[in-house]
Amino acid sequence: MVASSGTLVGCGLWKVSNTSFDGSGSEVAEAAGWTRMVATQHYLFVLNVLPGEEMFSHADHMAHHPTEGELIIKGEGLPLGRNVRHVEAHVYDIATGLAISTQAPTIELTNRTTGEVAKVPAALMHDVNIGELDLHFGNNVHVAPDSDISVKISLHGEEASVDGHLD
Repeated sequence: MVASSGTLVGCGLWKVSNTSFDGSGSEVAEAAGWTRMVATQHYLFVLNVLPGEEMFSHADHMAHHPTEGELIIKGEGLPLGRNVRHVEAHVYDIATGLAISTQAPTIELTNRTTGEVAKVPAALMHDVNIGELDLHFGNNVHVAPDSDISVKISLHGEEASVDGHLD
């Protein structure tokens, strides 16, 4: 677990949200998004639900040199829009502390307030500034404001679920 923690600190994930992991964060953190961590037998899952992110193909990135957003490595990014959130899942091998990038997890967001369930297409990407240290799976998804949500992630039969609120 030490390698995983060092990896997380090194890539700046601890700066994503200063809310506590029990869901009792400040109003600003709840509006901006949140981070939850959960370990299974073989994986450490770090789940972020953040404001929507613009996503770029490699060609778009090379042509426009964006200073914010996500670079798609594999898959397709969904567009921004009203009430869009960026759901991302960082997956680490507990034994090595290394990010998993070869097998995409299944990500599902359940809005417990409205009853809506959304499968989150697990595109492989990283932040255009942070680079490969921010390797994660995820996408943009519509989430109604003032919602209690659950995000479920599974990989190779190991499943975890985290809860939070979004203003």
